[in-house]
Amino acid sequence: MVPNYSDSIITPGSRMAKKTLIGDVVQILTSRGIAYAQFTHKHQRFGVLLSIFEGFYEEAPKDFSSVVSGPPTFQTFFPLQPALNEGLFCVVANVAVADRNKPFPTFRSRVIGADGQPGPWWLWDGQKEEMLRRDLTDTEKHYSLRGISSAPLLVERIESGYRPETHSI
Repeated sequence: MVPNYSDSIITPGSRMAKKTLIGDVVQILTSRGIAYAQFTHKHQRFGVLLSIFEGFYEEAPKDFSSVVSGPPTFQTFFPLQPALNEGLFCVVANVAVADRNKPFPTFRSRVIGADGQPGPWWLWDGQKEEMLRRDLTDTEKHYSLRGISSAPLLVERIESGYRPETHSI
């Protein structure tokens, strides 16, 4: 059942989407309530990096800085401008990226071979990749998977309480 959202939220598609900026706080309507993400980085190849923050809200908070000040639950590249233009999500604020979220994050990835067997893990810092010849450490298991998410996948992951450390390829 979809919650009855407060009149204080912005209805997606109710405004023309402006050009996205780092610091934009994105409102994501889910079946569990309102979730928030922040545009924290732009990568030349992968585009907009969204940091997704914990919690569901029944109405928009008065201070978005407090919503996006903690560590993100996960991060993903996402075609934000097209999603805004199509009215799927909307920008509700622009606030400074918290100091803890300013460094570009490290991502992990892995390829599954034609035989169905997983290959080695790779770590990527936005510029260079490193192939690991070992299992991931507990810290590395918390790194988000490198990839670009679709809107349905993003909403599904938010609704399900997705965490990178529980996702293995």
